[in-house]
Amino acid sequence: PEEGGAAACDLALSLCSVTQVMPVQLTGVNLYDIRRPCGRDALCYDFSATADFLSRPDVQAALGVAGRRQWSMCSPEVMQRIRGDWMKHYQVGIPEMLEAGIRVLIYAGDRDYICNYMGNRAWTLALHWLHRNEFEAAGEHPWNVSGRAAGLARSAAGLTFLQVYEAGHMVPMDQPEAALSMINTFLDNAPFY
Repeated sequence: PEEGGAAACDLALSLCSVTQVMPVQLTGVNLYDIRRPCGRDALCYDFSATADFLSRPDVQAALGVAGRRQWSMCSPEVMQRIRGDWMKHYQVGIPEMLEAGIRVLIYAGDRDYICNYMGNRAWTLALHWLHRNEFEAAGEHPWNVSGRAAGLARSAAGLTFLQVYEAGHMVPMDQPEAALSMINTFLDNAPFY
């Protein structure tokens, strides 16, 4: 298949699903938070408050989507349309962004299997870019929020990798204070350590 094409992405997604995801999923492990069972919800998190909020007519009017569609937490139509993006390699685009001065934050909860911190850390360290050696040499440093350990951070030349403690796939739901601090720190261009 053509490199980067939809067929290549579909093949990579299928291979990943069969060899890496399905065997773990068949054990009953929650792919989004290995600490707790998934329960009845296929998404393994309770999104009812989000769904209620985004279904409110005043919120939909403010977003400019009133009357267009019914809110859905996980739309099969949307999933099908973005499926080809899941397995694309971004090791070309991200270095270009960094070299253009666009800061990048990569974060992962330490209890997430599907987008685990070990894989995210590995690819950030392997990223070929102008400041790769500086990023590698930066090392991991404690990241504290309100005086308590919230994770580990590594930053250099606009790239930050953050491992968030005691968080699954949905970091803002598992660690809301840490997630808000993370976003504010990044937006303020402040140091994480």
